[in-house]
Amino acid sequence: MMAPDERAFRADVAKAAFRLGEADGRWQLMKIAWPLIFIIVAAKDDTKYMLRFECSGYPQSLPTAMLWDDEKNAMLAFNHWPRGQGGRVGAVFRSDWKGGTALYLPCDRVSIEGHTNWVTEMPSKIWRPAEGIIQYLELVHELLNSRDYKGSASATA
Repeated sequence: MMAPDERAFRADVAKAAFRLGEADGRWQLMKIAWPLIFIIVAAKDDTKYMLRFECSGYPQSLPTAMLWDDEKNAMLAFNHWPRGQGGRVGAVFRSDWKGGTALYLPCDRVSIEGHTNWVTEMPSKIWRPAEGIIQYLELVHELLNSRDYKGSASATA
Protein backbone atom coordinates (compact mmCIF):
# COMPACT_ATOMS: atom_id res chain seq x y z
CA MET A 1 0.00 0.00 0.00
CA MET A 2 1.34 3.41 -1.00
CA ALA A 3 1.77 6.10 1.67
CA PRO A 4 -0.26 9.33 1.29
CA ASP A 5 2.84 11.46 0.60
CA GLU A 6 4.00 9.19 -2.21
CA ARG A 7 0.49 9.03 -3.63
CA ALA A 8 0.34 12.87 -3.62
CA PHE A 9 3.70 13.10 -5.38
CA ARG A 10 2.72 10.60 -8.04
CA ALA A 11 -0.51 12.52 -8.62
CA ASP A 12 1.49 15.73 -9.13
CA VAL A 13 3.84 14.20 -11.70
CA ALA A 14 0.81 12.85 -13.58
CA LYS A 15 -0.59 16.39 -13.98
CA ALA A 16 -0.44 18.21 -17.29
CA ALA A 17 1.97 20.90 -16.02
CA PHE A 18 4.60 18.32 -15.06
CA ARG A 19 4.15 16.32 -18.25
CA LEU A 20 4.38 19.49 -20.35
CA GLY A 21 7.74 20.28 -18.71
CA GLU A 22 8.91 16.80 -19.67
CA ALA A 23 7.57 17.11 -23.22
CA ASP A 24 9.32 20.49 -23.59
CA GLY A 25 12.61 18.96 -22.42
CA ARG A 26 12.81 21.16 -19.30
CA TRP A 27 12.96 18.22 -16.89
CA GLN A 28 12.59 14.46 -16.78
CA LEU A 29 11.56 12.18 -13.95
CA MET A 30 14.21 9.47 -13.80
CA LYS A 31 13.21 7.35 -10.83
CA ILE A 32 11.20 7.17 -7.66
CA ALA A 33 12.67 5.29 -4.69
CA TRP A 34 10.33 6.81 -2.14
CA PRO A 35 10.97 9.16 -0.41
CA LEU A 36 13.86 9.86 -2.80
CA ILE A 37 13.04 11.23 -6.25
CA PHE A 38 15.53 11.73 -9.06
CA ILE A 39 14.75 14.36 -11.70
CA ILE A 40 16.98 15.78 -14.44
CA VAL A 41 16.71 19.49 -15.24
CA ALA A 42 18.07 20.84 -18.53
CA ALA A 43 20.29 23.91 -18.78
CA LYS A 44 20.54 26.25 -21.76
CA ASP A 45 23.85 24.71 -22.84
CA ASP A 46 22.24 21.23 -22.98
CA THR A 47 23.89 20.17 -19.72
CA LYS A 48 21.57 17.94 -17.72
CA TYR A 49 21.70 18.29 -13.96
CA MET A 50 20.20 15.57 -11.81
CA LEU A 51 18.52 16.56 -8.58
CA ARG A 52 17.92 14.09 -5.79
CA PHE A 53 14.86 15.18 -3.86
CA GLU A 54 13.89 13.96 -0.43
CA CYS A 55 10.09 14.26 -0.34
CA SER A 56 8.85 12.69 2.89
CA GLY A 57 5.64 14.35 4.05
CA TYR A 58 4.97 15.73 0.55
CA PRO A 59 3.37 18.13 -0.28
CA GLN A 60 2.70 19.66 3.16
CA SER A 61 6.38 19.22 4.03
CA LEU A 62 8.72 20.96 1.65
CA PRO A 63 11.10 18.81 -0.38
CA THR A 64 14.83 19.30 -0.22
CA ALA A 65 17.17 18.67 -3.13
CA MET A 66 20.85 18.31 -3.92
CA LEU A 67 22.76 17.96 -7.17
CA TRP A 68 23.33 14.27 -7.80
CA ASP A 69 25.72 12.05 -9.75
CA ASP A 70 23.70 8.95 -10.60
CA GLU A 71 26.70 6.96 -11.83
CA LYS A 72 28.54 7.44 -8.53
CA ASN A 73 25.36 7.33 -6.43
CA ALA A 74 26.62 10.41 -4.59
CA MET A 75 26.32 14.16 -4.48
CA LEU A 76 27.63 15.73 -7.70
CA ALA A 77 31.25 16.83 -7.37
CA PHE A 78 31.51 20.57 -6.82
CA ASN A 79 33.60 21.02 -9.97
CA HIS A 80 30.56 19.94 -12.02
CA TRP A 81 28.09 22.31 -10.38
CA PRO A 82 26.39 25.13 -12.32
CA ARG A 83 28.25 28.42 -12.21
CA GLY A 84 26.93 31.92 -12.56
CA GLN A 85 28.30 35.30 -13.42
CA GLY A 86 27.70 36.88 -10.02
CA GLY A 87 23.91 36.61 -9.81
CA ARG A 88 21.34 34.14 -8.50
CA VAL A 89 22.87 31.00 -10.00
CA GLY A 90 25.86 31.24 -7.68
CA ALA A 91 23.61 32.24 -4.79
CA VAL A 92 21.44 29.12 -5.17
CA PHE A 93 24.04 26.49 -6.15
CA ARG A 94 26.30 27.01 -3.13
CA SER A 95 28.80 24.36 -2.17
CA ASP A 96 29.37 26.29 1.08
CA TRP A 97 25.70 26.03 2.14
CA LYS A 98 25.03 22.92 4.25
CA GLY A 99 27.95 21.20 2.53
CA GLY A 100 26.08 21.30 -0.78
CA THR A 101 23.29 19.06 0.51
CA ALA A 102 20.51 21.57 -0.22
CA LEU A 103 19.86 24.25 -2.81
CA TYR A 104 19.64 27.73 -1.32
CA LEU A 105 16.01 28.29 -2.31
CA PRO A 106 13.01 29.47 -0.26
CA CYS A 107 11.03 26.40 -1.42
CA ASP A 108 13.64 24.00 0.00
CA ARG A 109 12.94 22.34 3.37
CA VAL A 110 16.50 22.68 4.66
CA SER A 111 17.16 26.18 3.35
CA ILE A 112 13.96 27.83 4.59
CA GLU A 113 14.94 27.04 8.19
CA GLY A 114 16.13 30.22 9.87
CA HIS A 115 15.09 32.40 6.93
CA THR A 116 11.74 33.75 8.09
CA ASN A 117 12.59 36.97 6.23
CA TRP A 118 12.17 35.11 2.92
CA VAL A 119 8.41 34.98 3.48
CA THR A 120 8.19 38.74 2.94
CA GLU A 121 11.29 39.23 0.76
CA MET A 122 10.55 36.45 -1.76
CA PRO A 123 6.91 35.42 -1.33
CA SER A 124 6.63 33.98 -4.86
CA LYS A 125 9.41 31.49 -4.08
CA ILE A 126 7.97 30.18 -0.81
CA TRP A 127 6.71 26.58 -1.06
CA ARG A 128 3.10 26.26 -2.17
CA PRO A 129 1.83 22.71 -1.57
CA ALA A 130 -0.89 23.09 -4.21
CA GLU A 131 1.75 23.76 -6.87
CA GLY A 132 4.05 21.02 -5.60
CA ILE A 133 7.28 19.83 -7.18
CA ILE A 134 6.62 21.83 -10.35
CA GLN A 135 7.29 25.04 -8.43
CA TYR A 136 10.75 23.82 -7.38
CA LEU A 137 11.58 22.54 -10.87
CA GLU A 138 10.49 25.77 -12.55
CA LEU A 139 12.76 27.81 -10.27
CA VAL A 140 15.76 25.57 -10.99
CA HIS A 141 15.05 25.48 -14.73
CA GLU A 142 14.74 29.26 -14.83
CA LEU A 143 18.15 29.64 -13.16
CA LEU A 144 19.83 27.13 -15.47
CA ASN A 145 18.45 28.98 -18.47
CA SER A 146 19.08 32.53 -17.28
CA ARG A 147 21.67 35.02 -18.52
CA ASP A 148 23.55 34.50 -15.28
CA TYR A 149 24.19 30.79 -15.97
CA LYS A 150 27.58 30.16 -17.57
CA GLY A 151 27.87 26.37 -17.49
CA SER A 152 29.39 23.94 -15.03
CA ALA A 153 32.65 24.67 -13.28
CA SER A 154 34.35 21.87 -15.20
CA ALA A 155 33.23 23.36 -18.52
CA THR A 156 34.32 26.89 -17.57
CA ALA A 157 37.59 26.12 -15.78
